[in-house]
Amino acid sequence: MKLYGGRCGACGVTAQHGFVRHVDHIKPRSKFPHPALEIINLQVLCEDCNKAKSNTDNIKWRQ
Repeated sequence: MKLYGGRCGACGVTAQHGFVRHVDHIKPRSKFPHPALEIINLQVLCEDCNKAKSNTDNIKWRQ
């Protein structure tokens, strides 16, 4: 989380806005179990963006 500046990778919200951090799997664990904990497959999203993304796509928001 420190690596990405403490903000949501999708919408940019920060802790000052009540940001609830979630570590998201770019490739969903349910469909791609092998890269589940590889840093390249992780991104920080707020709760709302993470829930909206669900496990239906593999959008990579972080730079």
